[in-house]
Amino acid sequence: MNKQKKLSLERGIFAFIVFVLLGVIVVTEKFGNIMIPKVTKKMNNYIEEKYKKLDIKTNVVTFKNTTYTMKVESKENKHHYFYINYFNRKITDTYKKDYIEGKNLLNHIKKELKKEINDKTNTICDIEITSTLDKYTKQVQERIINEDNLLELKFFIVKKELLIKDWNEESITNEINSFIEKFDNITPKSYTITITNKDDITESIEIKNITNTLSKEIINDIINDNKSDLLKENKITYKYLN
Repeated sequence: MNKQKKLSLERGIFAFIVFVLLGVIVVTEKFGNIMIPKVTKKMNNYIEEKYKKLDIKTNVVTFKNTTYTMKVESKENKHHYFYINYFNRKITDTYKKDYIEGKNLLNHIKKELKKEINDKTNTICDIEITSTLDKYTKQVQERIINEDNLLELKFFIVKKELLIKDWNEESITNEINSFIEKFDNITPKSYTITITNKDDITESIEIKNITNTLSKEIINDIINDNKSDLLKENKITYKYLN
């Protein structure tokens, strides 16, 4: 067999394999879509058995990559949801991670808080939500789910990196306090501020648990690595990053 015939045969075999695989995929998808009503019934029974006390609404079942999926949403907030999956004749769900712990809801709120804070303060910073939804009291959970005046709810930390031109207690104190003073009518649980020496970027300190403007004495203790009683009294911690 010459090289040309061999090449043609190999191409023919490859094309046949691709054709067969595409056929299998098409048949699988069609069969999967046909089974959606039956799977939907199974999922509805599953919800009735496990989650009938929840104030939720269901969405249509979709089929992709051999797995059926139903999105189940809270009627209070469409961003508070979890998934029910059906694969290999078994039903599983993401209720604990996505609904009890509120992963999807808190991710949504984090983005909204960050945008709102950046707009109000005219500065760019990051946001860290302090815990999963289930760790808060019932009253706080309700406010979070209803997204009720969240800028006044102390459940998030504001994080900011500041590049300091003059590395001394007065300059650092002024930079940090100028940033904090922008947060009028915004009450985070605390601030985490990382200060970096502009003249020596290897000199960088992360300061945590800041709840209000700082004194020069506190900053002096931090930059001199003096773990003083003053820091303990204000519950401020710090660490050198380089």
